[in-house]
Amino acid sequence: MSIAAEISRIQTDRNTIRAKLVALGMAQTTDGLDKLAAAVEGIENRGAVSATVQEGDTYTIPKGYHNGSGTVSGVAGGGNYILQSKTVTPTKLQQNVTPDSGYYGLSDVTVAAIPETYQDVSAVTAGAGDVLTGKILVDAAGKVTTGTMPNNGNLSKVLTAEDASYSIPAGYHGGTGTVKVVPEAKSVTPTKAAQTVTAAEGKVLSSVAVAAIPDSYVDTTDADAVAANLLAEKTAYVGGEKITGTMPSNGAVGGSIDGLTTTSVTIPAGHTTGGTVSLSGDIEAALAEI
Repeated sequence: MSIAAEISRIQTDRNTIRAKLVALGMAQTTDGLDKLAAAVEGIENRGAVSATVQEGDTYTIPKGYHNGSGTVSGVAGGGNYILQSKTVTPTKLQQNVTPDSGYYGLSDVTVAAIPETYQDVSAVTAGAGDVLTGKILVDAAGKVTTGTMPNNGNLSKVLTAEDASYSIPAGYHGGTGTVKVVPEAKSVTPTKAAQTVTAAEGKVLSSVAVAAIPDSYVDTTDADAVAANLLAEKTAYVGGEKITGTMPSNGAVGGSIDGLTTTSVTIPAGHTTGGTVSLSGDIEAALAEI
């Protein structure tokens, strides 16, 4: 026989035994084999119980097993039918209410309310995972269960740029733990190269103050000079680009004219440091005699 089949057979036998013991008021519908075995072990063998009672008396049949051959016989007593009123309180196990000795029977039985310690738990929805580890609950089936919810106490975490998230574990939290960041403000000055601004270890940036562009950096978008406008080997920035001049430096430029054979002096293109253009001496003398 396979293990599964053997387990099924044992479960069927357990259910049969439990159903009988429940009907006899000796067990609960949730009892396992250990409790069922203890209940059966507690049954006493009474054999054949026999008794004779007078009218008005009551004989309490002892608890246990009877083989069916015992008898209880009554003796006529003259019609003294004294009845007894009794009160019982519900318990977890079935009760048999009988009159005390001296009474013929019961006139009534008052069943008290279920004690406050016994509650209707059929509406309970909490399970082991909903209750702290080590704490006890009674589930909807009336079974005592121990909680399994982890007790995480007061968890705390400081987030950083490198560790920017925190996974909160399942379970109970004490309520005073914190998840926080440590802010840091920084300032930078613009430079020709790109800059990456990062927070110090264990902190995150709350703000970055970017200073004004330094005076040495000028907006050159409206400049219109070209290389020919700058002396050779001189540099300037135009539209964000550096240019080198090509204008020749001619130094001091000068010459003379006589008005007859030389009437003009050509000044070369480029930069001059100054100079003069003058009349020749014979022209000056001739003009002076006029």
